[in-house]
Amino acid sequence: MANLIDLGVSAADVRRLRQMKLAALAFLAAAAAVFVASYTVPGLEGNGFVQTGAEAGMVGGLADWFAVTALFRRPLGLPIPHTALIPTRKDALAASLGDFMTDTFLTEENVAAHLRRVDLVRRTAQWLCAPANAERVGEEIAVAVAALTEAVRSDELADLLLATARTDVARRAYAPMLGQVLETAVRDESHQALTDIALLGTHRWLISSRDEIVTEVRSVAEQSGFLVWLFTTQGRVERIVGEVTAYIGQAATYRSHPLRRLIDRFLMTMSQELQNDVELADQVNAEALRVLNDPTLRVWLIDLVGGGVTSLRDTLQDPDSRSSERLAVAITRYAERVLTEPELYHRLQDGLERFSRFAVERYADVFTSLVINTVGEWDGQQTARRIEVFAGRDLQFIRINGTVVGALAGVAIHAVSLAL
Repeated sequence: MANLIDLGVSAADVRRLRQMKLAALAFLAAAAAVFVASYTVPGLEGNGFVQTGAEAGMVGGLADWFAVTALFRRPLGLPIPHTALIPTRKDALAASLGDFMTDTFLTEENVAAHLRRVDLVRRTAQWLCAPANAERVGEEIAVAVAALTEAVRSDELADLLLATARTDVARRAYAPMLGQVLETAVRDESHQALTDIALLGTHRWLISSRDEIVTEVRSVAEQSGFLVWLFTTQGRVERIVGEVTAYIGQAATYRSHPLRRLIDRFLMTMSQELQNDVELADQVNAEALRVLNDPTLRVWLIDLVGGGVTSLRDTLQDPDSRSSERLAVAITRYAERVLTEPELYHRLQDGLERFSRFAVERYADVFTSLVINTVGEWDGQQTARRIEVFAGRDLQFIRINGTVVGALAGVAIHAVSLAL
């Protein structure tokens, strides 16, 4: 019994198996005893029925004993063909079992139907609506993402982003998309903030560089000829520069300024050219590709990605940031939306079914390999003994039934022979 217990089965299972073996043996022994006893009382009325029934019972019991034993070992240790099936053919049986499971149970239709029956999406959403559960999931997500950032290399991630961008540039034209974005921004006036920044920056630069601008204008005037130089006095240039500076300052302050309307018309014209000019689209893509191939951009992107990853990790690991609590709140709100918005619920349900079908189609053979490899690592004799402990008790009923049914069949056959 100690060896069987070492295989991972309980002493109670071993004891029940032995009890059933003794019970089956007792039925066979009773049939043999009745058979022997029937010859000690010759001439007894009905003795033929007793003898034939006992004889057939012994035959049935022995035949079923042989069949059950042949599954796990060679009966009486004799090298009889097609015996000890489990120890000698466990690998073939494992392959057949794996194929049977994947072909019969682990199918796309069965898995999808089971997911619909258990309603995993709704049950998960209901579970996540509990604050304690959402907080637990939020903590696990924060820890997982923080651990993931430890494995992320900024240069590899930057190279991946650049490679993806280069592939995208080669696949489609960016100019029409930029034109559409620019047109939408001008129509919605969402570009005004950028115009504010540009005009304010220009106004500050004109003020800070006033003397240099005046000097440069007078230098250009001197080179343009005597008459231009004569009328371009220091005072006139300073007054013109001052008026231009004030004009731009007013445009930066008032969004209804005429200069802004000119800028809007220019941007709208530019948006149409970006969408319709093929030559301009090629120029934009070529420039985008040039920028993407610039080593300076890679250095800048590595620094940007590295800083972002570090900030994310520090935020997730900082107790004062309460990142897990925020994640828990977001998870709870999303779970509530799943329960209250049928469209979102059905979209997730369809996505889950599509994923399950994809997983079964792609990885069903992995399950078969798991069964084959796992059983292949087992020892044949130990496998047979383990299966015998778990299933052998029910198999002993086959021996008992064989004895009983055999005896009844013997009695029936004897009765038919007398009738004929």
